[in-house]
Parts: sequence; C-alpha cells; structure tokens
Amino acid sequence: MTDNCEGLRESVMMDSGLRTVDMGTLRDIQGAGRLGIHVRNAITRSLESHGMGHIPGELPGNQYAEVRLYLLGSPIADIVKAVLSPSSKGDDALRDMGSFEAQERLRQVREIVCG
Repeated sequence: MTDNCEGLRESVMMDSGLRTVDMGTLRDIQGAGRLGIHVRNAITRSLESHGMGHIPGELPGNQYAEVRLYLLGSPIADIVKAVLSPSSKGDDALRDMGSFEAQERLRQVREIVCG
C-alpha cells in the first residue's frame, strides 16, 4: 500500500498515468480521520502539489468511493480537460484525435471519465 503522495505518484506513473484509488486510501495518506470538506480540499491541494489531478472534480466523502488519479500535464490530463471543460480549443483537440486508433482510445477515456 502507498503511504505518501510521492509513492502514490509513482504508482500512477507505473499505471501509464491513470490509476483508480478509494477515498479511504487518500484519507490515510493525508493522515486524517474523517473525509469532511476541509480534508477533501486538503487532499486535492496535496495531489496537485505532487502533480496529480482527480476525477470527479469534487472528491466524495465516502471512504469506499473510488476516484481516478492522473498526472497533470499529461496527454490524459489534456483529454480530461477537453471532455470536462467544453471549449472550442477542447473541441479541436478532440477532433484532432480523428484516427480510428485515437477514436478508440478516446472512447475508452470517455467511458472512464463519464462512467
């Protein structure tokens, strides 16, 4: 089990930049007892300071809920931003993934992001 943000980042990197973890794990890494709003906000800040983002954008308060972590600045982060934050630039980026292989990867990412 990962017991700090550096180790968590390593595990995300080893999983090709995308990893699912439960909120209990993130809470334990944070050293908190309950997943109140302040703890969840602290988790978000800690992840960001270690170069990671998360989906959903607002972390759930249930310790068993799963969240996806990804590396900020990565191609996955670009796709997440394009899908979750509609914009002309994001639309162009998604269209640029026009090859069959890219479309298949995009479909898989959309399934991951949107459920």
